[in-house]
Order: sequence, then structure tokens, then C-alpha cells
Amino acid sequence: MQTFFTVSATLYILLYAFEGALRYGLYNVGMDSAILLRDGLLDVPLAVLLVTQAFRLRVHPAFLIFACVVGLHGLIITLNFHTTLPAIYGAKLLTNVLFGFIVARQIAEPGRRLVWLFAVVWAASIVGVLLDKFVYTMPWMGLEATIGGIKVDVSRGWDIDGGFDKRAAGFFRSSISAAMLLPILACIIAPRVRNWLLRLVFLALTCGAVALTTQKGALVAIVAITLIFCMPEWSRYSLLCIACIAFALAAVALPLFTLGLMMPQTGGVFSFASFAMRISRTWPDAWRWILNHDIFPFGVGLGGIGGAQRFYAVNFFNPSDNLFVYLYANFGVFSLFYLGWVSMLGLRLPQELRATAVAPLAVLAFNLGYGAALSMLEDQMSALFIGVAAGMLWQLHQMARAGLWSDPYGGARMRLRPSVLPGYAGAYGRAMRAR
Repeated sequence: MQTFFTVSATLYILLYAFEGALRYGLYNVGMDSAILLRDGLLDVPLAVLLVTQAFRLRVHPAFLIFACVVGLHGLIITLNFHTTLPAIYGAKLLTNVLFGFIVARQIAEPGRRLVWLFAVVWAASIVGVLLDKFVYTMPWMGLEATIGGIKVDVSRGWDIDGGFDKRAAGFFRSSISAAMLLPILACIIAPRVRNWLLRLVFLALTCGAVALTTQKGALVAIVAITLIFCMPEWSRYSLLCIACIAFALAAVALPLFTLGLMMPQTGGVFSFASFAMRISRTWPDAWRWILNHDIFPFGVGLGGIGGAQRFYAVNFFNPSDNLFVYLYANFGVFSLFYLGWVSMLGLRLPQELRATAVAPLAVLAFNLGYGAALSMLEDQMSALFIGVAAGMLWQLHQMARAGLWSDPYGGARMRLRPSVLPGYAGAYGRAMRAR
């Protein structure tokens, strides 16, 4: 089962990294809807695992929490708009979080072969972004298709498509996707690079590639994490914990404390124009939508804003462009609990486990940092890796508190006496870094 999940997650990541080229191929043969088969890479393993565990009468608590969240907030949106389509859409996005939570250990602490595969994907993505930026525009850029009656981008096209301001995407579907996966892969690989100069070059190349995508939120987040990785090894865990909390607070504060603020919306791609648009239009419109359809304290309900609106309120579509705004629309006041829990999940780990927590904390910090300018859960890769980071940190807490390395697949579990936990944890951390 572990291998099944790991292979499925790897294929899912590969399809995401080359989604632009894949969708272009499907577009040319009139099979645009076939891209939806990709979701089976997550849905089928989860279904098999759930059925297997149900027969054993030992279901992983993540399944139960998922059912409660989808059931409660899906009911709210159904009562609100008398349709289940937004709840289904929202549940699909949360499925990525659930899958990531289950497969966390294999992705956050990958073996040698998987690390090398991630490195190859990272390098190919860098090359793709460079080609797209300076050599020629990829043939799939700007294409659109209709899938399930909804008009979607085959590969996202932007108004700015020439010169240095071009939003380069490479082999990805859009520049946002490139700016999403490259830093996440870097956060997983960088802690394993022992030579500080090589690690610095690796992270600098990542920052440079993100800059070429022109995604400023992602650039700020990965630069902050790069600076943390330049600090002494003993300080990284604490700094990343602080970064997670600080980025979460920034995501909450920005759309609240900028209400009524006026900013000029002119300038190039590296100006404050897009930020000004969020302040003057996107976030105020989102708050108006929420206030008009809010069922306090539950918000609008699951699928209450963003992509799901295309199914029931297309004329009021709002991307939210902020993680907290997106969460509040979906979950209401509960969003504060969900966001607070995940941002503080890495705290209070024992010294012996902190080195193992660095990679998932870096992944989580990046997603929260980028979340100040983007509704992260609407991107399937961000949702997957938020689940990976949360799942890995949760398992580390399980080990620290109970002397137990939990097995989410339902097989035999290793129970350790508290007295031998520090030694085992230290050995585990060294083994993972050496693989």
C-alpha cells in the first residue's frame, strides 16, 4: 500500500510538472477531458485504503476528519444555494490534502531514488522556464478548452506576453504552477544538500527561476526561506516555525487591514499594480460576496468562492487571491482554527526530531507565505503538499508523545519505549539525511 501511494503521488507530481505539454497533446486529439483521469491517481489509492481499513475496523483518523469537514461545510453550501456541485468541487480540492497527509512520510523524507527524480524534475522545470522566457513561447500557451461545460485554460495566457515582463511557465500549465512546484521541490531537496555553497547556488537558481515567472508572492516566500537555509543548521527549525506563524498572520492581516486603502494600479509586472488590484477590487468584492451569503459562523460553505463559483454563480466569480479569504468563505470562523492549527503544528518538537521537521516546515512556510497573495488550496499541488507537510509534522508529534511511529496504511506499527525514543529519532534523522 505504501508503494502504491508513493508511485501514485510521484506520477501526479510528474503530470503537474509537464501539464502544459500534456494538455496540449490532449487538445490536439480532441481529448481535453481525459486530463480528469489524473485525479484517479489520488482517488483510487484513497478508496482502496479506506475500504481495506474499514474491513479491519481501524480507519485512519484523517478519513474521519475529512468526512466531518466535508459533511459540515458541504451541508452549509447546499442549504445556501440548493446545489451540491460546489461541495463536490471543494471536496475534490480537499482530497489532495487528505492524500498528502497519508503519503507524507514518503514525500517529505524521500529515498535516494525519489530525491534524484525530484532533482531531475526541478532541473527540467528550470530549463523549461528559461526556454519559455528567452527563446520562444511554448505552443500550448493561451489555449482554451471546454471541459464538463466549463471553459478552462489549457495553458494560462497572460496580458503581458513579451520581453522581460513575460510570465514564463515552461512545461507547466501556467507561471503560477511553475512558481508553485519549483520552490516546493527546493524545500525538500535543499536540507539534504550538505555543502553550503552548493545549497546556496541551488536555492539561488530556484529564486531566479521564480523571478522569471513574475510571481511576486512566491518570490518573497522562497527568498525568505532561502535566507533561513543560509542560517546555521541549529537555528533553522525555530526560524521556520516563526516564519509559518508570521506568514499565516500576514495572510489574515492583509485583506483585513487594507480595506479602504487606495493604491495606483499602473506599472509593470514587477510593480505593486497586482497588489493594488487585490486591495481595491479582489478582496473587497470577496468580502461583499461573503457578507451577502454568509451563514454565520460557517461562512458561505464548502466551495463558497473561487473556481466552484463557475458552477453556480459565474457572474460573481472571485479568485479571492488570499488564503485566509478563501478559507473564511469556505469555513467561516472555523478557518481561524484550521489555519492556526496548521501554522503552529511544528512547534514543541524535541531536539532529536527537529532536523527531520525542517523540510516539511519549509514546505508549509512557503505555502503560507505565498498564501498572502493566492488562494493556495485551489492549486492541486499546493493542496497536496500542505497535506504532506501537515501529515509529516503530525507523525513527528505522534512519535514524540507516544514513542510511536504511526503507520497511516494500517500495517504493523513500531512502538518505542520513551527511554529509547531520542536515540531512535536521532538515528532515523541521520539515516534519512544520508539516503
